[in-house]
Amino acid sequence: MLRSFAFLFFLPMSAQALELAMPMGLIQSSESEQGLATLTLPTGVWNGSEVPSITLTGQITTATFHSSESRKPDVVAAAIWPQLEAQGYELALHCVDQTCGGYEFRFTLPVLPPPQMFVDLGDYVFLSGQKNNTHGLWILISRSLSQTHVQLTRVRQSGTPMPQLSAALPASASGFLETDLNTTGRYVLADLTFDAGSARLDKASFASLQALGAYLTRHGDQSIALIGHTDSSGSHEANLELSKQRAEAVRSMLLRQFPQISPTRISCEGIGYFAPLASNATPEGREINRRVEVILVPARP
Repeated sequence: MLRSFAFLFFLPMSAQALELAMPMGLIQSSESEQGLATLTLPTGVWNGSEVPSITLTGQITTATFHSSESRKPDVVAAAIWPQLEAQGYELALHCVDQTCGGYEFRFTLPVLPPPQMFVDLGDYVFLSGQKNNTHGLWILISRSLSQTHVQLTRVRQSGTPMPQLSAALPASASGFLETDLNTTGRYVLADLTFDAGSARLDKASFASLQALGAYLTRHGDQSIALIGHTDSSGSHEANLELSKQRAEAVRSMLLRQFPQISPTRISCEGIGYFAPLASNATPEGREINRRVEVILVPARP
């Protein structure tokens, strides 16, 4: 279950709505509109003197989104782009920080200033696309200040009213640990990352574990189960064992950082590759599936 906000760009009559489910707790932080303007759409990386681009004229909408969870930009991009492709957009450019051209590439873009948008010059992904030679968009995704930031700038053909941006929040997917636990009884610790075949946590602290520890401290009678997951690589037996090891690694870190929490309140289980969140056919999907979830359970007697 990807925690998401569904953002709908409604176009009237014959124009098709642009529907995006923003993943991983991303929420809208700003929006601006221009009735008639020109968008420079990069189609190539910085070549030493310029960024190859085309220009499209029309009505431009720029929106930014942010999440308190730190996720790899390429994982976020992998969740967003297939939705656009399904709606008729063709990929013009996909590149990452230094491959794009780093500083030079980023500063050819009209990126909104902080606090609307933050960009780490060594940790961003860029995508641009076109549809019917009249619609274009680019997306900049960066992980900065322990958060995830996205800017989406879009141009469409003139002559129709500007789209309205609205947000629909699934009741079970707020992106906030306490809200999700209280409403659905589960939460994906999405900022925890595991290499393929490994149960090792690659950082000393994670925001989601800090939030979970604070939640358990406030709710002293609540017990949880940590459920480990894997991608589909390897045997069933090996993945069951690995998934439990991942849950146990998370439990150990949580108890070290919150010694006031009784170990009897936290159990661990592993279910291998039986509950994927994304397709195991892609590296990005497999990374999403290597995860640990929190499930609320009744307190032990």
